[in-house]
Amino acid sequence: MIWRVNWTRADAWLRSHAPELHAKFLPPATAADVAAAEEAIGAPLPADLAAWWTACGGLEEADYAPLVPEFYSPFGVGRALEVREMTMRIRREVAVDPRVGDVDSYEARKLGEPAGSLIGDLWLPLFVPIAVSASGSYLFVDLREGPLHGCVMPFDNVEGADEEPLWENVAAMLAGVAEWLEGDFLAEWRP
Repeated sequence: MIWRVNWTRADAWLRSHAPELHAKFLPPATAADVAAAEEAIGAPLPADLAAWWTACGGLEEADYAPLVPEFYSPFGVGRALEVREMTMRIRREVAVDPRVGDVDSYEARKLGEPAGSLIGDLWLPLFVPIAVSASGSYLFVDLREGPLHGCVMPFDNVEGADEEPLWENVAAMLAGVAEWLEGDFLAEWRP
């Protein structure tokens, strides 16, 4: 399980080099929490995301720290579900381009596109937020079907999902986290 190796590296680095930050992590999710999340989302979570959440509880919003390269602070499962619901509602009511017309049809069409497809300003029900930047932009896991199912993409708070995936899955993202911590993290962030 490559995700475990990568998160273990990151966790060990935090314990050794940033214990005050490590102490701020919330308790990890339980299997019941993950099952409840899957029920709320209406789809199974990728194994690497579910496993990461059972190892890492994320940080409170007030304890922002850019642990996911280079600007994102990780969510636990509870905060992820809150942000998902809020963002779906806000994006659907306010941010969708008025030229779209029928938002339901537009959403259905976008849900049918393969994971990793750019979407713009609508937050789809199969987007699972996993981290937030200080500016309020998100990283999310795309649960749409396709070869990139489970990829990690950025969602800009102004432009939406208009960039290619950053990582093919959560395991690859966690490798980036470990490399970031072991490399440039201390130069970029001071507790």
